[in-house]
Amino acid sequence: MTNQRTLTPTKIGVYLIIFFTVWSIQELAIQPLFLTPLSDIAEAVIGQVIKLLVWTLPAVLLIKHYQNDMWISLRNMFTTKPTWFSDAPILLLVFVPLLQAIFWRGEITISPAFDPIRLIGAVVFVGITEEVVFRSLLLNAFLKKMELKRAIALNEVLFVLIHYPIWIYRELDLTAILTSSISVFFIGAFFSYSFIKTRNIVVPIVLHMAWNFLTILLFG
Repeated sequence: MTNQRTLTPTKIGVYLIIFFTVWSIQELAIQPLFLTPLSDIAEAVIGQVIKLLVWTLPAVLLIKHYQNDMWISLRNMFTTKPTWFSDAPILLLVFVPLLQAIFWRGEITISPAFDPIRLIGAVVFVGITEEVVFRSLLLNAFLKKMELKRAIALNEVLFVLIHYPIWIYRELDLTAILTSSISVFFIGAFFSYSFIKTRNIVVPIVLHMAWNFLTILLFG
């Protein structure tokens, strides 16, 4: 008899179907109809509260419920101390946006398109919501069921796919979507590797926040 607390592939699949469906409805229907007409600050705050309820809360509950099927427990992923000396080289990749600005523009300057309100969602909240789902829950579960490279690859494919509703909502063309897909895949792999390397979820959360902050500040 299957243990009710076993996180089977079927259960993961059901979770993903529900999660992707609910979030697609949010991005393609609720966002444009109910949130976009609000002020920029109200839209940003309410949108992120919804994201915390749809992304973070269910993920935390699943991690706790299926803790025996996780690579690292919820408690340990917050209490394990990173070994900064050995982990520092990979963490320095967060400064890649600075190098991109120098390479493309020859200098580091704030983008004319920089909008501080975007920091509410893209920096303050996104590191928490996205890392809890894709690193704390999904990658954490995959690492118990498959070898490292497959776990990371599968996790990053899903990480890319969850961005498609917002890219469709913004009416990106095919070239922009393909370019963004490649970029998000490798950025996600960087966050995943930092989680695996340090065994601490705070590290990818902070890196995610820093990456988005630099990207928005420098490129708008």
